[in-house]
Amino acid sequence: MFKVLLILLGMTIASQAMVESQIQTTMEKKVHQVLNVLKNKSFSQKQKEQKSITIMNNVFDYHTMAKISLGKKWKTLNHSEQKQFAKVFEHKIKHSYVDKLRLYNNQRVIIRTLQKVKSTRISLETQVIGKTDTYKVVYLLYKNKKNQWYIYDVRLAGISIIQTYRKQFKSFLKTKKFKQLLNSL
Repeated sequence: MFKVLLILLGMTIASQAMVESQIQTTMEKKVHQVLNVLKNKSFSQKQKEQKSITIMNNVFDYHTMAKISLGKKWKTLNHSEQKQFAKVFEHKIKHSYVDKLRLYNNQRVIIRTLQKVKSTRISLETQVIGKTDTYKVVYLLYKNKKNQWYIYDVRLAGISIIQTYRKQFKSFLKTKKFKQLLNSL
């Protein structure tokens, strides 16, 4: 459960572009801020959740995440359906994140390595260190046409959160309609 929190900890970071030279510093700062919020006993759980989302809600590209999660189905949707799905998907990701924040129990997060995979792709490896377990969380970033970097996926133990959704959605859509998928989210 806490693994998902860590994935989503990075995910609450949604549309504030980063420049390549600042990715590691920006992520370190945001993760540190969220951890401080979670440790602050003067905040209610609801305040912790809202503040954490605010801190992290500017480096993720939820639209791209939604598009990747639907795979080929995305191209069959009209603009209105795409927009609607992206909004619902963003809400689902954030809601899941908020649920996982409740699992926080003084774990530490260390930003490990930044690796340029391709000219337009970077991975940022982090470790979440708890009392008994350590988890590797990798944030995948892409560079858009304006040279801005955004997170488009997160991997935990080698498992992509977006690819997991993609498999679930593909399976769901084999027997059900797109509107039913929207309603289920």
